[in-house]
Amino acid sequence: MQTHLTLDWADGSYDFRLTWSGCAEIERKCNAGIQAVYERVMLAGASTVDVVEIIRQGLLGGKTGLVDEQPVEVKPATANALIARYVTGEDAPPFADSWNVAKAILHTFMVGHEAAQKKRVAEDDLETNGSTPPRSSPTAP
Repeated sequence: MQTHLTLDWADGSYDFRLTWSGCAEIERKCNAGIQAVYERVMLAGASTVDVVEIIRQGLLGGKTGLVDEQPVEVKPATANALIARYVTGEDAPPFADSWNVAKAILHTFMVGHEAAQKKRVAEDDLETNGSTPPRSSPTAP
């Protein structure tokens, strides 16, 4: 299971990863344990602070991005500028867009996700060895 993800977000494609120290910062800023924050975010009770901090810490933990096909290093000033422009700024998209990004980042930290590459490898094996998955119901006599 992977605990990081890459999303097309803001002005490019960014890596997001929550670290343990990042979670401690979320807990401090949100005044709640990470499980309580997770429940709020997943059950539509998230505050703006929850959403901002999850995205900010995810960016800092991910460390990198790709903008106009050029690699970008994400440092605190970069993360803060991205948040100011694409989350809290006057021209930022609706709250729900940022909330969905925050949900994806935090859910990935909490439960992980399967690597897309593994899925592709399994599909490639299926195509090359010619086997087919078993039928879900028996054939008629």
